[in-house]
Amino acid sequence: METAYTTFGLGEQELRDSFEQELLQAMRSEGGAPTVHAIAHSFARVIEFDHLRMASQLEAAGIKLGQHSDDEP
Repeated sequence: METAYTTFGLGEQELRDSFEQELLQAMRSEGGAPTVHAIAHSFARVIEFDHLRMASQLEAAGIKLGQHSDDEP
């Protein structure tokens, strides 16, 4: 029996590329400097992309994400 592997979420290279692109864009909007704000913004955006990819992969596998009735305020 052969086992197939896939990447869950973004792969390492995709994470690096996405972070680099987001950081460059954030730096441009802040005058070209790698500020703490630009780095934090870029990191948060890439994590959001990663979570969206994981949710999409889970849904494709038949796992529906949603709130449990116990989680509602």
